[in-house]
Amino acid sequence: MRDISENLPKAWFLLTITVVISLVLAVGDAEESIGRDTRRVAEHLRDLGLPFEIIAVNDGCRDNSLAVLRLLNLPELRLCTADVAGRAFARGTAEATGDVVVLVETGYGSCPLAALGWALGRLAAGTDAVVFRGRCLVARRLACLSSIVRAAGRGILFEASFERHARSLSVEIVGNRGRRASLLDPVLRFLAA
Repeated sequence: MRDISENLPKAWFLLTITVVISLVLAVGDAEESIGRDTRRVAEHLRDLGLPFEIIAVNDGCRDNSLAVLRLLNLPELRLCTADVAGRAFARGTAEATGDVVVLVETGYGSCPLAALGWALGRLAAGTDAVVFRGRCLVARRLACLSSIVRAAGRGILFEASFERHARSLSVEIVGNRGRRASLLDPVLRFLAA
């Protein structure tokens, strides 16, 4: 195992003793990349020496993504195959046993592995959740459970809904939300030319 102590916050070492990470994957149609991405995250967490579990929840999957996950044969992987389209994060967080949940939607964003240590350090410093806009959400499971359950939608809509329901919590937001396209965009581009 390599020495990574110079890159991580001091609070990181307190987390490795007691914190179990639950990675919740909302599995959509991502058959081409889901196996590679899931294996990469598992290897990264193993290299860090962190106890973890991966919970893959069917989020309206219509391709072979769940079959690909079955073939991975990872001991840390649990599959929730009943279709809970649009509510995968609520189901996965309820099934999770870890102190920290990392919510990732396949095909939408990915878990920024390099920033995961920083996010865990922020949680150790007292933050309840860190939202990596367009990528993932890292949160204390019990503190954020009600906000995760009440949040609805997928992708950016889930993030906005979670942020709205978590107003009473300490939430840090990393990145910015892209501007939505409007019907006037082609006209404005024409006028600007």
